[in-house]
Amino acid sequence: MVDAPLRLLACVLPATALSQGRGYGSTSAATKTIVSGLTRLVNLNGGAKPANTKRPRRFASLTPQQVKAGLADDFRNEYLWSGRITPELYDEACVFTDPTLSFRGLDVFEANLRNLDPWIERFVPSERRRVDLYALAVDGAAITASWRMVGTLALPWRPRLDLNGTTTYTLNGAGGRISSYDETWALSAGEALLQLLTPAAQEVKEIVEPEFWPGRLAGRAPTPKARAPLVNPPTVVVLPGFGNDKADYATPLGLPEETGLAAALGRRGFRVEVVPVARGDWLQVLTRGARDPDFLLFEKARRTSPAFRWYADKVSETLGKVDGPVLLVGHSAGGWLAKLACLLDGAVAARTVGVVTLGAPHVPPPEGTPCATRGVLADVAGAAWPDVALITVASDAIRGDRGGDVEAATAADAYGRVSGNPEGLGDSVVPLSAAHLPEADLQLTLPCRHSINVAGTSVPTDDWYGAERWVDAWLGPALDVVSKPRWLRKLVRR
Repeated sequence: MVDAPLRLLACVLPATALSQGRGYGSTSAATKTIVSGLTRLVNLNGGAKPANTKRPRRFASLTPQQVKAGLADDFRNEYLWSGRITPELYDEACVFTDPTLSFRGLDVFEANLRNLDPWIERFVPSERRRVDLYALAVDGAAITASWRMVGTLALPWRPRLDLNGTTTYTLNGAGGRISSYDETWALSAGEALLQLLTPAAQEVKEIVEPEFWPGRLAGRAPTPKARAPLVNPPTVVVLPGFGNDKADYATPLGLPEETGLAAALGRRGFRVEVVPVARGDWLQVLTRGARDPDFLLFEKARRTSPAFRWYADKVSETLGKVDGPVLLVGHSAGGWLAKLACLLDGAVAARTVGVVTLGAPHVPPPEGTPCATRGVLADVAGAAWPDVALITVASDAIRGDRGGDVEAATAADAYGRVSGNPEGLGDSVVPLSAAHLPEADLQLTLPCRHSINVAGTSVPTDDWYGAERWVDAWLGPALDVVSKPRWLRKLVRR
């Protein structure tokens, strides 16, 4: 395989280009261009470059049987996921090809791996993946392998990638080494995309429902404290976070509708709309961002970049379906994207009485730490904010600790990527230091979690911002803020 992380991208992105290719020759030019651009983007973030130096060789030449034995070792090391190949087996000018990418050079392959390894370890750690070798045979001047790779991604819906393929290693390199690596897949791009967007069925069956409020499992109703205003109440528009689906706020992880944020807000007398974002829509950050040089190459993308403009357009379309004032409630990235929507569309800002952000990363990472938004967040943070009440809600529940339990270790990884500092307090995904803004009309810090699942697991939780037990803690104060005129908000800002 050319690269395990690239396989995840390559499986998804061809479908967006309407490609059904199983081999490089049958993949569309558009798909190849996108994946090539994404490879360059990740390499720019990672920083590792090809060594371009002559490496020492242990053996002057290798027999086909020796190469076969080395490849067998690589399969035992699960190289299709880990990228841990035996360089001794490959010619320096080896051409590596899979259905979406082709390049020349063993040192290029190794540099790609160094840059991409952190991503694969984050989303498909070793305990969640495996490789099965079905056959490995010498056929003249080539070796053919048939295999299967399976992995469960560390995402809230726990998608499972299950891919069969064949790799042909041509032995025409110096000293009988591999001169050509050619990989084909049994799965079409569309089928792979469906896998990545589908929750694992076995996980749903194993869900143990949290209580959410005392007596829920016995049929008892909650007793909300915050209530919608009697006169001209705003419609609450929920903005999903990165990678989230509209369903996560209605039936989180397949739990009953009553457990969702939308139902919690509805119990308090609000009309609720969730911006209709599907998981697959988030691929547009990459596919559209690849068209923006400032996003793709320089990490200087502006708020008008197509990478996230599509999301702001969805917010505008959602508001077009409701009347009257709205209160935007943005979870995670949906928080700063709520700000983006107000900045890009004056009509959205004019109808918005307030923006409430729940665990949103508002502060760009420091210099030297790659920003996932490629500059868009910095541009939004530096923009003049309109006359719209702003409430930031954060958490200090989890301390990042790489040596701690799964949640603490996951938090440390996430905090490091958001702020450059893996330690400190936060909600297990966004550190406290990045979730508040000094210009906010109100800053609230709660001891709750970030998401509908316990970080690093598929276990549902009733301890996140949008759960029944926490909604009143931020909704009541937010309603109090948005009811005041701007001059009075400034006067009483806390």
